[in-house]
Amino acid sequence: MSLRKALVESVRSRCSESLQVKINTLLKPPALETKVSPFTVAALENGAIGISYNLFHGDDEAMTRYSQWPLEKLCGKTAGELMEWVLSDDLLERTVGLAALNALSQDFIINHPGSYRIDGNNDLFGLMALDKSSQVGLVGYFRPLLTRLQEKAGKVVVLEKSQDLLRGSYPFTMTDDPTALQQCDKVLITATTVTNDSLPSLMPQCANASFVGVMGPTAGFLPNALFELGIHAVGYSQIENPELFLQRFKQGIKWGDATRKVWIMAR
Repeated sequence: MSLRKALVESVRSRCSESLQVKINTLLKPPALETKVSPFTVAALENGAIGISYNLFHGDDEAMTRYSQWPLEKLCGKTAGELMEWVLSDDLLERTVGLAALNALSQDFIINHPGSYRIDGNNDLFGLMALDKSSQVGLVGYFRPLLTRLQEKAGKVVVLEKSQDLLRGSYPFTMTDDPTALQQCDKVLITATTVTNDSLPSLMPQCANASFVGVMGPTAGFLPNALFELGIHAVGYSQIENPELFLQRFKQGIKWGDATRKVWIMAR
């Protein structure tokens, strides 16, 4: 079973009572050069919100289709129906599907607080038990983290596909070779690897790591399928103030205290 299919099955089995809840709002970023906020947002009639990263935001043809796509015509469909689009080969449909799936997932997590361990208080580096003996692998260029990681860890390795980034010069190792993760004892992986299907192939390279985390605003799905892969924790942006979040998203400004970064772990 593919990871995307496992995510859908997990929501089907745990959120059966909510699958018929309708989509109230689907939002694109206000500025469609989506380098500023490359996400799609789904809000359900029950108030739950899901965020999905726009995998296609660097593709001019896909961005043209996205900009012309009247998402409002999908409002009124059930979240369960749109969630199935996670399985689509079309990246635009997959993005909308994940936003719906994440909204259903967040509704479940909020209403079933005992199902997982959720940590919104500890610093990420404390959660990782990071020190100068640590060799940290990053899958994806997490620029805001890098300065602090270099201060806290002994070595940092960044796995990146962007040829523009790979041509740069850095005070850490930048590579496109996934076997470089084998030397790392802590690994942080962008959640986009879930929707672009690359996460399962990365996991064997993380066999020597005592901590493997998946993180990003788009990681608000039920994490069970990732735990089964060997992921220890999943970090995402939890919506603290739905009204304020939607207002700020529409305005294209930072979400700030409308969200809170949390980590979710198996019990």
